[in-house]
Amino acid sequence: MHSGAERHSPEALAGLTTAQSAVERLIGWPLLYEAEGRSLGIQWPTGLLIHGPAGCGKTALVHSVAKEFGFTVRTITPACVYGAYTGESEKQLREAFEAAHKQAQKQHPTLIFLDELDSIAPLRSSQQPHEARVVAQLLTLLDGAVAQPGPGVHLRVVAATSRPNAVDPALRRMGRLDSEVAISLPTPEEREAIVRLHSKGLPLGADVELDSVARVCHGYSGADLAAVCREAAMCAISEAVQQRSDWAAQSMLPGKSIAEMCSLAGSVEVRSKHFQAALHRVPPSLTRGVQMLSETVKWSDVGGYDEVKSRLRQALEWPIKHAASFRRLGLQAPRGILLHGPPGCSKTRMAQAAAGGSGMRLQALAGAQLFSMYVGEGEALLRDAFQRARLTAPAIIFIDEIDAIVGGRTEQSGAASGGQDASTRLLSTLLTEMDGLESATGVVVLAATNRADALDVALMRPGRFDVQLHVPLPDTASRQAILEVHTRVMPLDPSVNLQELADATQGYSGADLHNLCQEAALTAAREDLLAAELVARKHFEAALLHLQPSVQTASVYMRLGKRIHNRTGSDIAL
Repeated sequence: MHSGAERHSPEALAGLTTAQSAVERLIGWPLLYEAEGRSLGIQWPTGLLIHGPAGCGKTALVHSVAKEFGFTVRTITPACVYGAYTGESEKQLREAFEAAHKQAQKQHPTLIFLDELDSIAPLRSSQQPHEARVVAQLLTLLDGAVAQPGPGVHLRVVAATSRPNAVDPALRRMGRLDSEVAISLPTPEEREAIVRLHSKGLPLGADVELDSVARVCHGYSGADLAAVCREAAMCAISEAVQQRSDWAAQSMLPGKSIAEMCSLAGSVEVRSKHFQAALHRVPPSLTRGVQMLSETVKWSDVGGYDEVKSRLRQALEWPIKHAASFRRLGLQAPRGILLHGPPGCSKTRMAQAAAGGSGMRLQALAGAQLFSMYVGEGEALLRDAFQRARLTAPAIIFIDEIDAIVGGRTEQSGAASGGQDASTRLLSTLLTEMDGLESATGVVVLAATNRADALDVALMRPGRFDVQLHVPLPDTASRQAILEVHTRVMPLDPSVNLQELADATQGYSGADLHNLCQEAALTAAREDLLAAELVARKHFEAALLHLQPSVQTASVYMRLGKRIHNRTGSDIAL
């Protein structure tokens, strides 16, 4: 533990204006208006808990406000509290509070800062007696800190955590840490202020628009934005070093070393492309360790399906790019989009392209993640995914093969497991998260399935999966467009006619067509692996003889679409 306020200038708190005002009232007003409070009989709050995501500026805020009002900060961290011997941790806490009391009694305003409170005072349990004793000691010390001996003695206790629900609830009652300030992730305006602060010393190029950079940084904390600016500068330096090294190697002057000729003084400029590269390298902290579909897919990489792609873009991109028009017309963005159709028809590919086109982060959920041997663990993971999506909104939660995760509820399945099986519990959690009491503004659930009739009717109603798009087997025009995509980098012989090939592949899915192109190229390689340069018509004809469409007939999905239409009353069939 250490004392002394770290130096944070007020301008270093960009994006924390609201939280700063609240902390100033709780810490500074008892010092500024001591006489007025005494005449009114006010008992000022002594304890304050600041909570919010990691990297959002909690520690910097405490030190900045303490400096502003002349408080001496004594910081207590988990590393300097917990000791190896019984009673050592409690002794460390007592000594820290006693030193702070002595300093406050000398008319020096003192602030005890408990950093990472969830690690110092976690939830008490019989399995963790050591932590329980530390929590009990801290509760006693906090009660003693409230009873200040006289006027002019100012002792405040401030704690910070990124996991407030992991803190023992006895600490959060009135009379201890009785005031709380929540710091959320910065808004677009606050992100712009933070980016401008951290890029103030960078030589920015004329093409850099910091407001555009801030606008696409959904879910970034202040620390993440600082890392983006630092990484952009590193990208600019790397590019300049490479260019200068190439120039120095080509024009070596007598008596000069390459290191001397590679001086970058005055030659580095951070441009827009460097910020774009930095955004790819520095994801938001909240998304680290989460399965994200990071592959960049463009709409041009998805052949055909013009009508489906158009409606999907309208559902995802319009609420973001035309938000003013939506507000003017009283429109609400859809909460859920369901893509259903035969397997291999580019449903997952469309989801990736939709995320890339809209600028939303795509978080993927799979059945293997959600099904667990422990009751309730899958539901907790699903709730955490929605909570993370809310913090990084606008965001997409993509559930592939949703029928295998949250199928329809039946009396037989419920009775077989004592009333509720794992799939039913996941379904209930998903229904609640999509339109429950907690707002899911900016979060879209995008699901894909080839068994839409197996889904529960509660999912299909408006307000949940508002948009239901059928992705059929591609028609002739779509098959030609798909073939053009998959042969884009393939050297084709002039004898290959993609339109004729599209006519000959009736009933083929997009995956089948990709497999066909790969098999044709492999056939050319088998003829002469070293000398083969072109994929000819004969190679495609040979591939067609060996390959059959994976979906034998579309009649099954025709009946499937009609059945869904009868259940929901919406026109989503072929």
